[in-house]
Amino acid sequence: MNPKLVVLAGPRCGETISIEASTTIGRDTTSQLCIPDHLISRRHCAVELSEGRCTLRDLGSSNGTYVNGMPVRERRLAHGDRIRAGDSVLLFLNAGAEADAELAPARAAGLDDRTQIIAPIEAPGAAPAQRREASARAEGSSRPLDTPEAIVAEVLSGRMTLQAHDMVGDSTAMRAVYDFISKVAPRDSTVLICGETGTGKELAARAVHQNSARALRPFVAVNCAALTESLLESELIGHEKGSFTGAVGLKKGKFEVADGGTIFLDEVGELAPAMQAKLLRALQHHEFERVGGTRPIRVDVRVIAATNQDLPAAVAAGRFRQDLWYRLNVVGLTMPPLRARRADIPMLAAHFVAKYRRGRAVELSPDAVEALRSYDWPGNVRELENAIERAVVLGGGDKIVADDLPAPVLESSAARPRDGAAYHQTVLDVKRRLILDAIERSGGNYTAAARLLGINPTYLHRLVNNLNLRDTTAPHS
Repeated sequence: MNPKLVVLAGPRCGETISIEASTTIGRDTTSQLCIPDHLISRRHCAVELSEGRCTLRDLGSSNGTYVNGMPVRERRLAHGDRIRAGDSVLLFLNAGAEADAELAPARAAGLDDRTQIIAPIEAPGAAPAQRREASARAEGSSRPLDTPEAIVAEVLSGRMTLQAHDMVGDSTAMRAVYDFISKVAPRDSTVLICGETGTGKELAARAVHQNSARALRPFVAVNCAALTESLLESELIGHEKGSFTGAVGLKKGKFEVADGGTIFLDEVGELAPAMQAKLLRALQHHEFERVGGTRPIRVDVRVIAATNQDLPAAVAAGRFRQDLWYRLNVVGLTMPPLRARRADIPMLAAHFVAKYRRGRAVELSPDAVEALRSYDWPGNVRELENAIERAVVLGGGDKIVADDLPAPVLESSAARPRDGAAYHQTVLDVKRRLILDAIERSGGNYTAAARLLGINPTYLHRLVNNLNLRDTTAPHS
């Protein structure tokens, strides 16, 4: 028997495809597996069979191909690997693979270190509509799920559920986050996620939603700090026609839109006192009145809130209602800052390189990885992503080196006490002197200075920016 692909989620959920010499996947009707999904390229990826082994190759897709949650360009597949293209999830089954009864369900689900096994939660028949990937358990069954028919039957019956999250990391701190999500997601408890800016609070909230019984219902995110008090009230609870100037029609609020699903209140500490009172009522009684309305509206919504503020201090200062704090903080999660999970930095950096390289063969050099790990990242994962995007866009070669990184990262790398710190500082000082000398000798002409240094003018501009030399130089044409 040939290896097979089982479609676990997406437009062709439930189908099984036998892999021939080369099985292409894409929107093009000539593809062996044609998937009508705008997130999938016309020729997205291909699985090639040779000498009994299968290799997955990305064909230059615009949105990337993922195996077990990680972006890949080319990878040899193993039994149970989970492939994602657009909104479709495909399970690779090798006909020659042998899996024991105890581990087969986990292997069949394509579990990696970022996925959790949780209890089945969906109603029978719900699976075809799912657009989620990857953690699964068959209830009350220890038999191996190593055939396409068995897996599809479990999925379509509702005994196997598919969930996902998009967080990256394998550190102890992140494993604790994944464990929290696996325990909290199946419940309906209100969740408060704390943490510094850029730590991934919204990703964690989405993971709780995606791994819950509400996953097929809306996930509605509201940034409480981005709207004025009057706009926020209308945004959250809606308004009736004619309730104020400009209210030309009835508008449903985010709570109504999220009915049956989850509402995510980001920066909840920014809520004005009046909105805090209305949110408290919605949490206590699951009802509210639209602006200008007289009829209470009942909703079934799970609330997940997030903040980078110290809410207990805000309560003590009288800026935040104590009763609302108690209602929100039923179960709490604190997202770890990136400096507390340095072991994840190389994995995160590689993830962002793959995200932004747009088909180019770009990789991180060892000195760049070392510099990234030495920096404290006050902006956390968001700052790291920006730094990698900048390096990929501005870098001219196929390898990101330390000089491609922002100046604060380089300076931190040189200043951090460690073996070789003096060497790195000396190298930076020599670079600065050489560049300033060449620019001075060329009368401020960067093209001439680059010629003296034997480097490309574009690279010289990048070095000047990275080494904070712009204010000390006056470039001419």
